[in-house]
Amino acid sequence: MEQKLSVIMATDVVGYSRLMEIDEKGTLSALKKHRQELLDAKVALHHGRIIKLMGDGMLVEFRAVEEAVLCAVEIQREMRTRNTNVRRDRQIEFRIGINIGDILFEDEDIYGDGVNVAARIESIARPGGVAVSASVRDTVGNRLYVSFEDAGEQALKNIERPLRIFNVIIDDDTPSKHTPTALMAPPSLNVQDNPANASNRTLLYVSRFVNLSGDPDQEYFAAGITEDIVAALSRFSGLNVIVRLPRSEPQQNAPATHYTLEGSVRRLGNRVRVNANLTNALHEHIWAEKYDFDLVDVFYIQDELSQSIPAALNIKIEEAERHRVLGKPLTALRAYDFYLRGRHLEMSLNPDDVRLAREMFVAAINDDPGYARGYLGLAWLEIHRLKWNERVDLETTLASAFASASKALELSPYDANVHWALGVVYLWRGEAERAIGCYERGRELAPNNCDLLAEYCDALGYLGRLEDATRIGELALRLNPSRPDWYLWNIAASKYLSGNYLEALSLLEKMADLGSAYRLLAATYAQLGRLEDARRAASELLKLNPEFSIGRYSSRAPYRDKALLARYVEGLRLAGLPE
Repeated sequence: MEQKLSVIMATDVVGYSRLMEIDEKGTLSALKKHRQELLDAKVALHHGRIIKLMGDGMLVEFRAVEEAVLCAVEIQREMRTRNTNVRRDRQIEFRIGINIGDILFEDEDIYGDGVNVAARIESIARPGGVAVSASVRDTVGNRLYVSFEDAGEQALKNIERPLRIFNVIIDDDTPSKHTPTALMAPPSLNVQDNPANASNRTLLYVSRFVNLSGDPDQEYFAAGITEDIVAALSRFSGLNVIVRLPRSEPQQNAPATHYTLEGSVRRLGNRVRVNANLTNALHEHIWAEKYDFDLVDVFYIQDELSQSIPAALNIKIEEAERHRVLGKPLTALRAYDFYLRGRHLEMSLNPDDVRLAREMFVAAINDDPGYARGYLGLAWLEIHRLKWNERVDLETTLASAFASASKALELSPYDANVHWALGVVYLWRGEAERAIGCYERGRELAPNNCDLLAEYCDALGYLGRLEDATRIGELALRLNPSRPDWYLWNIAASKYLSGNYLEALSLLEKMADLGSAYRLLAATYAQLGRLEDARRAASELLKLNPEFSIGRYSSRAPYRDKALLARYVEGLRLAGLPE
């Protein structure tokens, strides 16, 4: 049995039984023609795969939400044209529903909630219309020339809870007045001129990697690596990537407000070495790394470097920027600097640090009300209060986090970190499909964002997708060898929930500062029968969070599979933590 997350489109013919009664042969002939000439062609054009045919309906799997929505809209528009000269009672109309969810493949058939929900959404779509789940709407955002109508929460047959449904408006080919044209396409990859320093983005100059092989025929390889790295770096919303060095060398006393990536490629026989180094405007070295490969597959090498180098740079540049702004007097700070100061403090368990982080994020908003990251910081402060089991009102805290994250999304719809934060909020609200949609949208925007991947590992663990959680978490570790400790915590949690307590303990023991992870360490020791160690870990947790209680944790934590929650709670009780 294979399980995976997919975009599913379900289609069905409106009034099929009635049409068959009127003219069985004519209906079958017309439907076959529409399928061959229209549906099959559009599905192939948008990289879909028909996975099941069911009489008058079919299920289609897509790689991307945008492809599914565009395919559905184009089918319905073309069907209107095809029905123009057909008698009203003989017209074939489709209903289409689209959802993001899990599907299971077994014995050449498919199952799963994702399929069931897509079929139920299709059943309430308008004749000739397209209906989508909220996770689809959130993922698409404002990136297509398509508008949506909120149909509210709908009770669907055999679906446990009501789902928010949106109808796609397909009779208006122009963007909605609420969807500015500027939001329809992502920002350009390269910036050709020096942007203003007040852009609230970090400047990164990338020079073409130098070919040191002594063979001019290897220039293509160095150029290809540079292009791939630039394309990947440009997907990080906090960077302005400029594919050249500055026009003039900075003076030695210039402020460190930009960074430069340089590199070289040396090919010797069947081996290739790539060196990359990052410096600031004062020519101080921030980061350097070398990569050695067997020259078997050139494209594999380029793909590997276009993941590893951008992932490392994103982390190292933000670290360098945080340290830079900490040396500034408060009177000299602007929105971006205020945000970085807040980021430096937001993960602290010290209430005074958290209070100061909030002040920094508010200062960022006051300095520049259009700067999304200030609102994003406020959203994360609320999220941390839940994740760390503080004594707060669940609904009020989630509402505050959602309001701040939604404002950030309005201001910066292409910021992967904003979609990630919204995903966490939806997860804790119990809206799993919307949460996954937000995480996946974040990955589309910044596939090498290590922190996002590590946090996605945590979400997948809560949702019971333990193998996926481990795989995503280990990818984050591979891309960011200098990872923070919480990466290990999230992977360890998926190991614990899988019953692999020794593997969980091995990861936790690598953490330099456990913090709230003492909770998981206590439960892990307890499950391994090391009760004295478990009680010591529980004692350390209560020093950091004296108000921790098993009851509050179990009533809030967004586990989809209650058996997994029970496994965690069992460990916490064995460790002696308070109810």
